[in-house]
Amino acid sequence: MRESARAAVRARFRIGPWVPGFLLPTAVGLSGIAATLLVLQDGLVLVGVVLAVVAALRVRSATPWLLVALLVLGQLVRDPARLDAELPALVLALHVFVVLTLGSRVVPVRSRVQLAALGPAARALGLVQLPTQALAALLLASAGHLQVLPAASTIGGALLVLVAGLLVVPRRAERED
Repeated sequence: MRESARAAVRARFRIGPWVPGFLLPTAVGLSGIAATLLVLQDGLVLVGVVLAVVAALRVRSATPWLLVALLVLGQLVRDPARLDAELPALVLALHVFVVLTLGSRVVPVRSRVQLAALGPAARALGLVQLPTQALAALLLASAGHLQVLPAASTIGGALLVLVAGLLVVPRRAERED
């Protein structure tokens, strides 16, 4: 196909706002590193960071799931009396990591991803995180860590605004068409 023909096709088929496909694996690595720094201690931090980087480079391998297993084991070996505001952040970070990993497994690195295509995954993430963050806040309240409830409610409120925006904005755009 000639260059002018490609330009004509692009002019006729508008794809809307998009992001480069390589941003999804990059986000996998960044969220994996963030979760690693939240949970792991001492020598395991280096192992977690290496796994996060390899998971970003090889999303179709077992490495992302090894990182999830390492993070779960890292949380299990921590002192349960130290339950604090890291719990809601860890739940969110792991969920974002898994969603980004699953998304980047199906999106080629050299492609373009329409922002509208990311909407259903973001909507599902928010809808799952609302009750999950509420349960985490309840767990923290039952453990007597009332000082962390403002942090949990802030995260929950931000997620509620995100979900409301994801549910309302597409409906308004459908009505205008």
